[in-house]
Amino acid sequence: MRRCVVTVLQVLLAGAFAAALFAQFIVIPRTAADQVALFPPYESVRVPLVTAAIVFVACLQVALVTLWALLRRAGKGTVFEHSALTWANVTIGAILAAAVVLAGLFVYVTFADIPSPWDGMEVIGLWLGSAVGTVAAIGVALLLFVGRHLLRKAIALRSEMDEVI
Repeated sequence: MRRCVVTVLQVLLAGAFAAALFAQFIVIPRTAADQVALFPPYESVRVPLVTAAIVFVACLQVALVTLWALLRRAGKGTVFEHSALTWANVTIGAILAAAVVLAGLFVYVTFADIPSPWDGMEVIGLWLGSAVGTVAAIGVALLLFVGRHLLRKAIALRSEMDEVI
């Protein structure tokens, strides 16, 4: 893989990681505090929702780090080694953990009595968004699983080629 492409992708991943850190420590807590200030009954659901959001972002950060490692291997030409499968497994695990967080949020929103300042559409939106997000995360994890399977086959073929040569 061309070095300039790897460098650009690494810069993008680093930017995404920095943005996620900013979201975890600044945006999510401040937004929650602002919403509670605007509508005090939200205080009862503030901690669970903020915790779910921060853990979800942490799962995505783990996936970004593993993608960085795989990209680094691709740049060095060492992606077709068995140790690359570990990074692929961690990526899949991080995405599945994010799906579990979203599924937990879906269950929480389904059964919690979340107050609404208007007609309840924001609660329905959170409920629907967590459901769709869960399905999407599972879909991404399945795609990564297929990619991992293809990587495993490519590693096996590479090993066979090395034995022949």
